[in-house]
Amino acid sequence: MLNSNGSMQHAQFVERSKCISCGSTSLSVLSTGLFDDAPLHDFLSADPWGEDPIPFLLGNRWSFVQCNHCNQAFHKYILAPDWNERRFSQWMTQEAIDSFERSLNTPERLFNKGVQNTKHVLQLEKLTRELRGTTPLRLLDFGCGYGEFIEMCSLYGFDAYGIDRSSARRNNATFERIFQDLESLDRHDFHVITMFEVLEHLDDPKSLLEALKGYLIKGGVLVIETPDCTGVNSITTLSEYRKIHPLEHINAFTAETMRNLAESLGFESIKKPTSHVTTDPIRVIKTEVKRMLGSVLRTNTQQYFKKL
Repeated sequence: MLNSNGSMQHAQFVERSKCISCGSTSLSVLSTGLFDDAPLHDFLSADPWGEDPIPFLLGNRWSFVQCNHCNQAFHKYILAPDWNERRFSQWMTQEAIDSFERSLNTPERLFNKGVQNTKHVLQLEKLTRELRGTTPLRLLDFGCGYGEFIEMCSLYGFDAYGIDRSSARRNNATFERIFQDLESLDRHDFHVITMFEVLEHLDDPKSLLEALKGYLIKGGVLVIETPDCTGVNSITTLSEYRKIHPLEHINAFTAETMRNLAESLGFESIKKPTSHVTTDPIRVIKTEVKRMLGSVLRTNTQQYFKKL
């Protein structure tokens, strides 16, 4: 798109000058650069897009910072609201999403995702038995995508709902109860709220978690999962790019910073019940070892919390 003078428009960014978790203004720059520079430019070019965002990004700076008070890391500059809407509607078209997901969704990955979803269903059912009595488990999956998880929950008898901002995903979902935003919901009494791979995308994750808290009954369970960004300080490899993509993954969580954020809002960290979905005893052993190490080291960025 061109300006009135015939020159290319530049994407507009806004600055986050305070920590997204604790609000401190004491920030240290971990890494910075221009969208023009390699390797970021090359990573962006290799991704599938609808409208190509790169011409709009040239000349703009990204800056990955860390709070000196609570160690939360995040991108200082994020797309302005109207440009972020353009990202959802024109850059991330359904065709681009399909192309990207085809490259990731191997049979093994899809199988493991199904196993993990089943584990969540079993664990959440057990955790909420006393809370809900004989009523169905009421669950909200925020950032539900195409609704695969809530479809599975529904098969187990849960009263499941979803929220997803992406019109492409909502319009191509097979599950009916998926809404654009929280305001579209007509209930505030959920036993469980899940957020899988969502918190890293949000402009203001703390405010969103605070809002979601009002939709969860006392004693309800909050499940958060994000990429583990422990040790990630810059964008030099494809793995680092995937974890702190400056347009997509604008917040970088570790187990500690995730727990700090949730607990600051009145949630208590809880342990997940043990759950095995396998016919392979070796997988049972691996799961148990991982569970024991996780309880000691507390390094997992998939965490369960309870509303106090």
